[in-house]
Amino acid sequence: MFNIFNLLSFIFQFSMARLLGPAEFGVFAVLISLVYFIAIPSDSVQTFVTKYTSKFKANGEFGKVKGMAFKIFYRGLKISLIIFIVSIPLIYLLAYFLNISFLLVFLTSTLIFFIFLLPTTRGLMQGMQQFNSLGGNMIIEGSLKLVFSILFVLGGMKVYGAITGLLLGVIFAFVFSLLPLGAIFKSKRKDVKITNVYRSSSAIILVLVAIMGVQSIDIIIAKRIFSDVVAGQYAVLNLMGKIIFFGTIAISKVMLPISSEKFENGGKTRKILIKSLLSVGVLSLVGLFFYGLFPELIVGLLFGEEYLAVSSFVLLMGVAFTFFALANVVLLYGVAVDRKIKLWQLIVFLILQLSLLISLSNDLQSYSIAMIITGIAMFFGSLAIVKSKV
Repeated sequence: MFNIFNLLSFIFQFSMARLLGPAEFGVFAVLISLVYFIAIPSDSVQTFVTKYTSKFKANGEFGKVKGMAFKIFYRGLKISLIIFIVSIPLIYLLAYFLNISFLLVFLTSTLIFFIFLLPTTRGLMQGMQQFNSLGGNMIIEGSLKLVFSILFVLGGMKVYGAITGLLLGVIFAFVFSLLPLGAIFKSKRKDVKITNVYRSSSAIILVLVAIMGVQSIDIIIAKRIFSDVVAGQYAVLNLMGKIIFFGTIAISKVMLPISSEKFENGGKTRKILIKSLLSVGVLSLVGLFFYGLFPELIVGLLFGEEYLAVSSFVLLMGVAFTFFALANVVLLYGVAVDRKIKLWQLIVFLILQLSLLISLSNDLQSYSIAMIITGIAMFFGSLAIVKSKV
């Protein structure tokens, strides 16, 4: 079901690329990059809720599950509202910098209110071991945002239609996620003290911000540097790279808890890291093989003739995202074994990337090479960070 959800998400982006055209899709891709940043804390919220739900369920304390859920709903909405209000000036500056309608960026930013809501209900389902309901809910979100967005774009709403469809998909997914949780909400609510959702997950959030940052900043810079059409074409190139990254991300998701548990029990974890890197490397090489042999066929089939100009650079972008995928494994391994990953270390990667992208922005080939250099630097830099015990 998780794979079906990922497939629907890619079909969603493929469809928008075809229906919107390069210029409009460039704007849409920048907004989707903003969505990625907004969604970063969601995994931490869902993991937190899952952990405590399963703990309370084991003791039959369903009232505490309800109490925890309501606390997170209340605090989450309060924090989201504060963040949203404070970020309005930043939203305006971002819209001005990228020459995108303020209303469009503002509309996208309303997803901030779902940072806590949907991950909380999905965490409840996961903790209650309602896996069919959880998977079904994800498929509902993926299907509805695809259908709504296509209908709205075909109706002439363009990028507004695509973002509105995405928002409606999330809203309906949240509403439907409440249905399987009826037994919890009918139970007598009991007060429960919960630790800060993010405090224990700060290292993971830092890593996710860095990883998603290097995959998204290039789209934002491209929108500023290149013409609207070229920026849209590059957004497709970036998406081709993301196929490799997200196609291997399940390995790091499995590696993290296994490494963490073994480390806590005093076991050796190095072999787990090596196996994970080899697995990501092999899967990435399979993708690069097809990217190298059939770039025009793949781009034309997925996105249409308007984007064939980037087919020559698909392999380059695939190589860049292969290194990002490897760096992701290393950094998450570092989190699992309690390595000290500091904010400034991750900022160095982003500064390096910005410098390379700006200095190598003559054409898409140079821009893609800048991404490869960033990926290589991030991979070997991550190895150095994880190796250090300071």
